Amino acid sequence: MTGVVEGGPETSSAGVFPAARFTAPLSLLAGASGKQYGAGTGILVRTINSPSAMVPLDGVGPTSTVTQGDFLYLKSDGIMELELTTDDGAGGQTVVVQPIQGVYAQEFPTTRPLEGLRIQGSGKIEYLVTGNI
Repeated sequence: MTGVVEGGPETSSAGVFPAARFTAPLSLLAGASGKQYGAGTGILVRTINSPSAMVPLDGVGPTSTVTQGDFLYLKSDGIMELELTTDDGAGGQTVVVQPIQGVYAQEFPTTRPLEGLRIQGSGKIEYLVTGNI
């Protein structure tokens, strides 16, 4: 994944204030050499209709394509809650619920990989998980 984020105020016929704009490069920790991985889900697309309960997302888990994820990309067209289960680095697990809307991307340390993924809300999502078998 590489790209550029550009931002600044909208332009208008009356001029722009403030006139500041910014450009920030985006890349993963692997840099120009690219991210290497042993397994990946490919881009998965789903319609979610579960406003009051978490539902599991296929592709990551103990018996899934990716058992230990090191990268997650997810895009939603609605407001949702994403539940991330990771290895806690000490033989257990940590569960975090993250509110999301739009693009969400996260890299995970090798000592604390992604081990489970659930979501709650309503809308269409696309996602990709890479990591190890």
